Amino acid sequence: MARQERPVDPTAGPVQALAYELRKLRAEAGNPTYRQLARSAGYGATTLSEAAGGTRLPTLEVLLAYVGACGGDPDEWGRRWHETAERVRPAEPVRQVVGERDGDPEGGGGAGTEGGSAGTEGPEPSAVAPSGVRRPGNGPPRLRWVVPVVAVTAAAIVTVVAVVELPDDGPTAPGTARCPSVPDGAAFTGVTYGSGAHVRDGAARDDSLLTTIPPDCTVGFTGFCVGEKVYDNTGGMPDVRWFKVAGGGVVSSAVVHGNPPRDLPASDCRNGRPTSTSLELSVVTGAGRSGIVTVRATGKDLYVVGFATSTGDPGSSGERTWRQVRLADVRDPTVGASVRLDALPGPSARGPVVLVAAACLGGDSPTGLVRARQVRPEDPRGAVPVTLDQRQQAEAAGSACRYPSRG
Repeated sequence: MARQERPVDPTAGPVQALAYELRKLRAEAGNPTYRQLARSAGYGATTLSEAAGGTRLPTLEVLLAYVGACGGDPDEWGRRWHETAERVRPAEPVRQVVGERDGDPEGGGGAGTEGGSAGTEGPEPSAVAPSGVRRPGNGPPRLRWVVPVVAVTAAAIVTVVAVVELPDDGPTAPGTARCPSVPDGAAFTGVTYGSGAHVRDGAARDDSLLTTIPPDCTVGFTGFCVGEKVYDNTGGMPDVRWFKVAGGGVVSSAVVHGNPPRDLPASDCRNGRPTSTSLELSVVTGAGRSGIVTVRATGKDLYVVGFATSTGDPGSSGERTWRQVRLADVRDPTVGASVRLDALPGPSARGPVVLVAAACLGGDSPTGLVRARQVRPEDPRGAVPVTLDQRQQAEAAGSACRYPSRG
């Protein structure tokens, strides 16, 4: 039987209050186990459990991964983290849960403490070994921390300093300490960040690790495929693209700054997944209140859906301005993704409002699959399908799938 989480008092301090809200977010997401969260957050279950433990302030990176896996708003939670960090008294050093990626910078579902979730797994052995003690199979230590330890004896309290080593999480191939050269004929380039990028032999985090590319490297890629969904560390956004490395292997887009050209199609790779092939858009009006509509998108092999709006008749000439409403994660394919509009955008010259859903592979990655419906603000119940021309589809999809932090 899994261990229960230690109760946390939100009034005890800012760190405890943040932990309380994180637990609440997890409960609102259906109370997934920490092992389930780990599979999409990119951190081990133990690290995620400690992030909501209330004893230490998690790093911003860990918090955003936790929030992204629970479907929270990364911008809102980023502000909460900064507010909490500012409220912690300077006299008390902020002890942060740095967290291990289970050897997987692009994300990996590691084993760990479930912390109150259903399951039969018992506690794990510690991933930290004392200096001079190395578990069999572990590579050379990657990092040394100096940690103050208080030893209590019957006679006195003695403060000592212990040096602990974080063991290597995976195999290290030759050449991983330096950036690879960009090959001739690369289809596009990207820059690794965070903890670097693991190159795997397939588009899933459980696939074999081939090598690791350090952070801040410009890497040339030969193409990309669709694979397991990973949430990036910048804003917690979902992404299913895996970039192909020259010489073999793929890297999750979630740990690379950069995008393939819009006209570059996805290709096959080991453990790859199909791109979206169908998309349906529906508009439902709210009962009892005029002006409220829910826009829902469903379809086969949907991973991420972008929503956008515009005003005016699609058949009219002239430039059209699209406004992104939301970039939504599809967590349940049978449900799809939806967004609620409390009020429709103000019409231009009393023209109709066009609501658009676009299938995306991640931020700034439209697939070209777009559906649109036209409604009139005075009677949103009369939503009708509308066909956009090729240019309008490209512009609408670009806006709908835009990475939220971009203007």
